[in-house]
Amino acid sequence: MRHRLPLLTAFGVVCLVAVPGTPAAPRAALAAARADEPRVIEVVAKRFTWEPAEIQVTVGERVRLVLRTADGLHGIELKKFKIAKEIPRGNKPVTVEFTADEAGRFPFLCSEYCGDGHDDMKGVLVVLARDATPAPAPAPSDPPAPQN
Repeated sequence: MRHRLPLLTAFGVVCLVAVPGTPAAPRAALAAARADEPRVIEVVAKRFTWEPAEIQVTVGERVRLVLRTADGLHGIELKKFKIAKEIPRGNKPVTVEFTADEAGRFPFLCSEYCGDGHDDMKGVLVVLARDATPAPAPAPSDPPAPQN
């Protein structure tokens, strides 16, 4: 049986080199499927804010908002994309899907009265042109040099 071991080892190496682990066609199909998946953005509504209050996406991007409430009943209204959904109290999220088909800044607001600060509960969806890059975050300021 010892004389077969080198032969079996050589055969195994040839098989590993000659046969790729994953064919190219399924990899391309998987990449295409991922491209078709919407971008998921989690949004929390709570007295009297949205987290995040500004959402940035790109023109043509499919978006899935996963909306939750941290306290009581809220709602979201985003007129440009004809979105109006109630976000009920509890842990169950509400999802909204749409395609951001136009560049611009589009306000969204709470559509269910939630208290005295309700009118201040606003956010903005920023849809960037495909060739635009998001504004860079401000650089952290360096602490002042020690004075002697």
